[in-house]
Amino acid sequence: MKRIGILSLGAFAPPKRLTNADLERTVDTTDEWIVRRTGIRERRIAEGMNASDLAVEAARACLAGRAERPDLVVASSSTAETSCPYQASRIAHALALESPAAFDVNAACSGLVYSLAIASSLMRSGPFRRALVTAGEKMSLFTDYTDRTSCILFGDGGAAALLTDEGWEHELTDWELGCEPWGAELVRMGDRQGNPNFWQDGKQVFKFAVQTLERVLGILRTRAGLAPGDRYFVVPHQANLRVAEAVAEQTGLPMERFVMNVQRYGNTSSASIGLALEEAAREGRFRAGDTVFLIGFGGGLSWAGATLKW
Repeated sequence: MKRIGILSLGAFAPPKRLTNADLERTVDTTDEWIVRRTGIRERRIAEGMNASDLAVEAARACLAGRAERPDLVVASSSTAETSCPYQASRIAHALALESPAAFDVNAACSGLVYSLAIASSLMRSGPFRRALVTAGEKMSLFTDYTDRTSCILFGDGGAAALLTDEGWEHELTDWELGCEPWGAELVRMGDRQGNPNFWQDGKQVFKFAVQTLERVLGILRTRAGLAPGDRYFVVPHQANLRVAEAVAEQTGLPMERFVMNVQRYGNTSSASIGLALEEAAREGRFRAGDTVFLIGFGGGLSWAGATLKW
């Protein structure tokens, strides 16, 4: 069976910053309150751009300088600007790709990891040689900026990864996908019946996030067969810094092993793992032989984990 890995990564964050000080002027909140509850200090807001545009910019960064052209496009988004045309077709058109297979995935904040697993599976079982996986999220489109409990959380961004069956640098070795349908109504967004804005049961979702991050990490770590001295890192969905801190405390894993940038980008849904992974890779945080776990959790209630051998 073919082995699949990541050849390159790309990310894009729009230039406009929405800081906690900005929110203090528009809603009943404070920087201290926001940081204490979430760790977030600022987030990026896309002006004049759609979710697919964010994915396109990330994809361009991912493909820059490369002759390889993807024959498969899998696009994750929970904030698509239209149902049809779908995101993957818009992205393929913007990149001038010639007749790729292309489709969308919506698994909320777990979508990028779902997309990596799906694309890798199709490559292993079918004729595809290179897959472009993207995540483009414009969370500001569905954010109520009068709601102090939710407007502090969200930002916009895009991420991309190019998978290949040869010449890859970081092998995708394992994944675990799932959903807890009992919590399907705990996160809602995009209601066409009159209330499109984001809403969640914050306490239950936080509890789910902590339990799921710890559980999926345990599953992937066991299957990876890590020796006691092996280095590994966790790139979780960037929902809330306090989720990672809670798991670090419960597992005894030092916080420096968690790759976090939610402080500067906020919660960008399915783009968040890609944004954090690309940044950490660009900064040289990982070294050859490291194991990197990608773990998403979010609306649905969806969850997904993947293992990369750096």
